[in-house]
Amino acid sequence: MMNSLIDLSVKDFRAIHAAEIKIDGITVVSGINGCGKSTLSKLLYYALHHANQYEMLVLEEANRRLRPYADVLEQMYALLSVHRPALNNLSFSKDLPVSGMDALQTFETKAKSICDLFLKMMRQMALRSVQFERLHKIMKDTLNEDKPVPELVDLLVARITACLSDAESQALRRPYRLLKGSLDRIFNADVSKHVVLSEYGDPVVENALPNVPLLHYVKKVAYIDTPMVIGMDVSPRQPSYWQELNDLLKQPPQPGYKHILNDWISREILQGEAAYSDDLLAGGFKYKRLDGTEFDLLECATGIKSFSLLQLLLRNLFLDEKTLLIIDEPEAHLHPQWIVEYARLLVLLHKALGVKFFVASHSTDMVSALRYISEKEGVLDKVAFYVASEAAGLANRFSYEYLGQDIEQIFNSFNKSYEQLDAYVNAGK
Repeated sequence: MMNSLIDLSVKDFRAIHAAEIKIDGITVVSGINGCGKSTLSKLLYYALHHANQYEMLVLEEANRRLRPYADVLEQMYALLSVHRPALNNLSFSKDLPVSGMDALQTFETKAKSICDLFLKMMRQMALRSVQFERLHKIMKDTLNEDKPVPELVDLLVARITACLSDAESQALRRPYRLLKGSLDRIFNADVSKHVVLSEYGDPVVENALPNVPLLHYVKKVAYIDTPMVIGMDVSPRQPSYWQELNDLLKQPPQPGYKHILNDWISREILQGEAAYSDDLLAGGFKYKRLDGTEFDLLECATGIKSFSLLQLLLRNLFLDEKTLLIIDEPEAHLHPQWIVEYARLLVLLHKALGVKFFVASHSTDMVSALRYISEKEGVLDKVAFYVASEAAGLANRFSYEYLGQDIEQIFNSFNKSYEQLDAYVNAGK
């Protein structure tokens, strides 16, 4: 078994009966459709992504707690606007912060300003209107307290402040509860009962884990399951990793990217170059051919999109030694010749930049190309293959076997398709 710094253990989860996967260099898992390859990919992605973006989990929980208070503040602000049109240039929206803990501080500051102005207006105008009584009832219902308005306003501010204090504490302590809750919602299951994910032997996902460690080996992770996602308007009902990938692809090129690799992709593969522009009129994802002709990348062949994804990530420096790129069945969108070139690019990205890859594939061409190109480039010791086989006595449940660099068993498993074809052809003879 090869050395590794990321270990994924899965037991009796969906189609997976047992899997012990080690991530270091290029990890390839193979097996028939429905054996759990995509489940492994998504477990890796969501666990590592959310552990690295833990602050976003804190912000999401804070927003859930703040939302009813934001509704009260919106009612208060509306009443202020009617009776005190000049609000000292204070604006308010009940839309809660979507990024950054500092945005929570801004929300708290605005909330305190609105509450201070409201109390001042009460003292000056002695309000007893229908609107005022309505707001009083809303505050009592929201805060679940039957108190005079001034006391409820103070309580509202205290609860908002407590929310922010809890958020700041959680961002420092990183309780596992938030990561567990996120994974359980995504997979609609108690993931920690079936999955252990570790870095340097320290659990990141595990039942009864107290806190999530700060990751070091993998700081960046992306998941590609189709090149068709590039430039897509992603709805909330679609996978979040589609939007996250598009956000990464829109980042501008950065100084210091590997020009040799970029030029090879442009010259030998794409015969052109992919780019993104945020220009409102003529922007978007573009593919510019070597002869100068420009196309909308969204309208180009899927093979061009597949390589363009990697080129864009290469140029904006997303790809480096701290990156794990998870790619699910890349061969599905590639001509056999480009399968070899794609495998070669993955090997070169690992060799030149240290990028880690987790590739799920059921293509003998892809498996062979990764195996033999890695050997030629002198990085075969950083490549490992796994194959899924049906668990004994368990229908539609699969166990993953570590093969090292020996891919013969993968070919044997794929040969079953030829045996099945022979059975159909020879039936009745």
